[in-house]
Amino acid sequence: MRMRTAAGLLAGLAMALAGPAVAQVSRAERAQQAQILQAAGGAYEGPQSEYVSRIGERMAEAAGLGGRCAFTIVDNPAVNAFAAPPGCHIYITRGLLAVMNSEAELAAVLGHEVGHVAANHAQRQQSREALTGLAAALVGAVTKSDLAGDVAGKVAKLSNLGYSRSQEYEADSLSLRYLPLAGYAPQALADLLGDLEREDQFEARVGQGARDIPVWASTHPLTSDRIRRAADAAAMIPVDRPLEIKGPTYLVAMDGLAYGDALGRSLIEGRSYVQPWLRLAFEAPEGFRLQEASGGVVIAGPDGMRGEFASGTASASRLEDYARQVLAGVAGRTPVELDPPERRRVNDLNTVLLAAHAWTRQGRMQVTVVAFALGADHVYHFATIAPEAEAWRFEPMYASFRRLPPGERVGGGPRRIVVIPVRDGDTADSLSARMAGPAPLERFEMLNGLTPGEPVGPDRLVKLVVEGDR
Repeated sequence: MRMRTAAGLLAGLAMALAGPAVAQVSRAERAQQAQILQAAGGAYEGPQSEYVSRIGERMAEAAGLGGRCAFTIVDNPAVNAFAAPPGCHIYITRGLLAVMNSEAELAAVLGHEVGHVAANHAQRQQSREALTGLAAALVGAVTKSDLAGDVAGKVAKLSNLGYSRSQEYEADSLSLRYLPLAGYAPQALADLLGDLEREDQFEARVGQGARDIPVWASTHPLTSDRIRRAADAAAMIPVDRPLEIKGPTYLVAMDGLAYGDALGRSLIEGRSYVQPWLRLAFEAPEGFRLQEASGGVVIAGPDGMRGEFASGTASASRLEDYARQVLAGVAGRTPVELDPPERRRVNDLNTVLLAAHAWTRQGRMQVTVVAFALGADHVYHFATIAPEAEAWRFEPMYASFRRLPPGERVGGGPRRIVVIPVRDGDTADSLSARMAGPAPLERFEMLNGLTPGEPVGPDRLVKLVVEGDR
């Protein structure tokens, strides 16, 4: 019996995942980094990889770390960037690349992460923080239901490492110092934060209002004060030579970047999830959000309600054993009161539901595992945690899990960013009409750094999201 889970990603791809090795890294550490990178979604190998590495090296040289850092694009649609100790391993998701609009903004975010490394923030913070409570167990210990839990546990531990506000401000200040040394305009940091603020507001509207899944803007707190501080500090930096923004250069480099869920992966539209190859689907409850993570799907809602959807291998006769193992991984060392298992038929699938209850600092909580047998030893499960009085809110999601009938359409092809010039007569409305996916106008404005209703000037480049190769 074997399980795969969203390893540590109930907390998002937050801040510290190991990655590809650089010089002087041991073979064991290199293998560990490769495993954790794979758990995070793997490296994105598009033409943007060399571009990101080149800009990152400019920032590393400005920080006095030239030749000592590795910069990797993570093949994940989440909007995030993170630094991974030991050493200098900097990661940026293709989701974050999609929302930025200049090379200087890319330099700013990479400089911020290099600043965390230069200031040794991860080691300082790890010495002070530990996961406690059952909610933290679901965030981290549920990953131990993966029988190769050593790597999953490392991801969980690192992905919950949070920097203090003072450390974030220090990394901002270091990025502002590095930017002009590398030839970039320091105002780019405030521009970057503005892009992230627009993305955060867009997701809050389109994502049914729940915003519990961490992104770069929340694991690195995004506040009006922080944006204002960055803008004020940039304005005070003396400039004795022309400094670069390179908006068009960046946009041309992002042409063709995969956007959202990649080919062969699941499709998430609002609260709906579809796995096109296995033709599986479910729907999250009202007020919840879904985000795909390596090995599964993160489910986040109000009042601390969280969950994961993942797969594994077990025979139908061992479905209850499978569910118990997932539940044990969630509870960890927390004492729980276990209800008798319930066997159900859900949309013609054999199903086992296990519920457990525990007293925590957040009050009495319920952890529920629902496992579905799909035949040929394929098993999928939900693992959820909620205040006991609110656990019922997940029931419609469990009941919605189903196989899709053969004739039902499951969405278009893979989506990519296409960069085009604005022509005379083009408007935000006419351009966004060519966009794939929900909320096309709002998404077009967000991706291109436009405020609602702002006109699109001619001769500029803009990003569209389209289905198919081009």
